[in-house]
Amino acid sequence: MLVFKLWFLGVTLACLGSCQSQEPFDTKETRFLLGTIVEFTVFHHDEDLALYAIQQAVAEMQNVEHQFTVHGDAANSVQAFNRASVGQKVFLDIEVEQLLQQSISIHHQTHGAFDPTLGNLIQKWGFSSDNKPSKPLDLNTIRSALAASGVEYVQRDEKYTWSKKKEDLNLDFGAIAKGLAIDKGVESLKHAGIKHAIINAGGDMRILGNHGGKPWKVGIRHPRRTKALGWLPVSDDVSIVTSGDYERYFMYEGNRYHHIIDPSTGLPSSVSMSVTVSAPTATIADALSTAMFILGFEKGLPLIENLVGVEALWVDAKQKVHMSSGMQSWVNIE
Repeated sequence: MLVFKLWFLGVTLACLGSCQSQEPFDTKETRFLLGTIVEFTVFHHDEDLALYAIQQAVAEMQNVEHQFTVHGDAANSVQAFNRASVGQKVFLDIEVEQLLQQSISIHHQTHGAFDPTLGNLIQKWGFSSDNKPSKPLDLNTIRSALAASGVEYVQRDEKYTWSKKKEDLNLDFGAIAKGLAIDKGVESLKHAGIKHAIINAGGDMRILGNHGGKPWKVGIRHPRRTKALGWLPVSDDVSIVTSGDYERYFMYEGNRYHHIIDPSTGLPSSVSMSVTVSAPTATIADALSTAMFILGFEKGLPLIENLVGVEALWVDAKQKVHMSSGMQSWVNIE
């Protein structure tokens, strides 16, 4: 008899195989990183090696967190850029410059739905602060913060050296840096010799290999129900990320206000409840899940269909499910 275990962390996962004691076996560790619970599952016969590999992956992910956080007093180049005045040249770390360039490229690719320059507005909404918001921002504050954003006001002066062309423009990589951290963690696992594993950072996942010759089972959370929407059988190396309006939100006068902000309005996007994206890397899946949430199914589908190795599933504002062509033949709806 097959026995399945499910772990719910925004996206759920399980093994499609026997859970009886066998070699190799699961070694699991949990850490609080990147503002969320991160679960490491390594399927290997050597527990010491698995634990060592997880330790190395944690260190890599912590390094990414330190490099990109805009909170606290971390002495990183992102915060240095945000504090800089107009025209002041700021040296960015190699990884920061690379992710900024990739973010700008995704911004253009998604017609502005993904925007790494919304730091000022995101800070004002306060979804990531210790004091959670309880009412929406006034429109004047939103307009002022939006006026201080725009990738066209970020300038590369020379290699690794950037400046801003608008006062109060702040970078924020919250919609992509978690994916980068997962990718760095996975590369660390691979370097340690691990071929079968999962890193699950609060619903942002990258899956390696398989579970005893059978696919891993990745469940997709329904944005309004306790029961999973469906599941995906996953093998090899793929990332699956879900963005939803249920992660960080508050209710005000019967309306839901959440942390996924539409760059065109400065308000939480209202066309989707959740979007699940699969892609070759967690970095890409993380950014695209945000962009597809904001664009919605009708505008987002043509972009997804033109991307190699990328699929998506939308739950729209009326709880109707929409899928890209590849997702339709892959997902199992409950």
